[in-house]
Amino acid sequence: MKTFKTISLAFCLILFSAIFFGCKNAGQTKATDAVPQAQVPDHYSVPQELQYAEPETYQVDNQTFPLYLFDKFYPIGWSKDGKLAYMEEPADEAVGAYFFQFHILDLNTGKDVYTWKPEEDPEEGSLSQMFEDNKELFEGKLKENGIIPQEFKLEEANVKMDKTMAENPFIGSDVVKNVKITSGETVIYENLNNDEYNVNLDQSIAGVLKCPFSDMEAVMVKSILRGYEGPPHVYTFYFVKAGK
Repeated sequence: MKTFKTISLAFCLILFSAIFFGCKNAGQTKATDAVPQAQVPDHYSVPQELQYAEPETYQVDNQTFPLYLFDKFYPIGWSKDGKLAYMEEPADEAVGAYFFQFHILDLNTGKDVYTWKPEEDPEEGSLSQMFEDNKELFEGKLKENGIIPQEFKLEEANVKMDKTMAENPFIGSDVVKNVKITSGETVIYENLNNDEYNVNLDQSIAGVLKCPFSDMEAVMVKSILRGYEGPPHVYTFYFVKAGK
């Protein structure tokens, strides 16, 4: 009888351990595998704008004007191999047209694997209308490149930017001459602009977009380009890869 009780107790302990650690491991597996299980959808929604710079104004004769126009940014999603898909509405500098672009950017190379814009810029338009009018094309390219929609937010960047300024006699003001971005001790981007028509008034780090499938980050750099006739100047952006 004593032997039977001992065996029963041992069996109960083994059973309890199996259930406890089995449940624990199951929970861990679910949390760890949650991201890799994300799939390319059948359909995509119109993306929402992500603001990367704050609007500012100036006054002339008691009238308020915007100091900056913006190239608007609408992120869509990431692929598991490091592609970032987004839509963009470039600023209209009193041209009287609507501008639109669709991008699938490979962060590994820093180049678009696909880009699209209208053959002719319409006088009026909207991002939602562009999306609906070209939905079959856009969804086909997003699926082809494995883009999985995400919720995006700009996070603090753990990188450093060094830049030098120099006077541009063409516009009579200082412009960004050289930009170098480093992550720790590693230079991840460097550019020297010797263009005599360089109108890049400033550059800074807006933040990073983190890829949910790896340690890769898209460092978002915001640039201020001089307006065609001075203010309002134009905020635009580009991306630099950080991490793996």
